[in-house]
Amino acid sequence: MQSVFRLTERISSPFLRFSLAIVFAWYGVLKLINPASAIHLLHVSLFSFLASPVCVYILGSAEVIVGLLLAFGLWERYASLLALLILLGPLTIFLTSPALTGFPQLTLLGEFLLKDLVLGAAALSLVAASAAKQRQVAQMKKAHLA
Repeated sequence: MQSVFRLTERISSPFLRFSLAIVFAWYGVLKLINPASAIHLLHVSLFSFLASPVCVYILGSAEVIVGLLLAFGLWERYASLLALLILLGPLTIFLTSPALTGFPQLTLLGEFLLKDLVLGAAALSLVAASAAKQRQVAQMKKAHLA
């Protein structure tokens, strides 16, 4: 059983990172292919001033970039922070638009937006794991030089 726990310890962070990468890249590409649904959501929310194809293309591009950075393990901490920042938008819509989300009995849109809470937790976990990894590498270097 210990070997199972060691295996999950070793693969959990890369699996979480790659899973988040897939979701971000996928959603970003969808926004680039057809921005209409994102524009509609923005239009009926507090962010109606952002309801334009240009803003959605920028958002979609940012999501694709986050996805690629996470997939290749580049600038993981910063990519995860950007992911968290991006997710604040849908979570804000979820919290401020009960007529759209059907809160507390959620509509399909409410369910769609609520999943961003879990994605945000995943991004936060990656930020923390990356910080811990960097701290560990720095301590190892320091110990090696001493």
